[in-house]
Amino acid sequence: MTGQRVLKTEAVVAGGLVVALLLRELPSLRREARIWRMAGGFRAGHRYP
Repeated sequence: MTGQRVLKTEAVVAGGLVVALLLRELPSLRREARIWRMAGGFRAGHRYP
């Protein structure tokens, strides 16, 4: 195998791992975002140091 092919294969494997991790973590990330919005989001910075 050439070096370019190895790099492409590694990129595909790494991309697949990232996508799998995001899909696995998506429900908890959505829940965290909802909690963050209920707490005030960016505007709550002065309330919660």
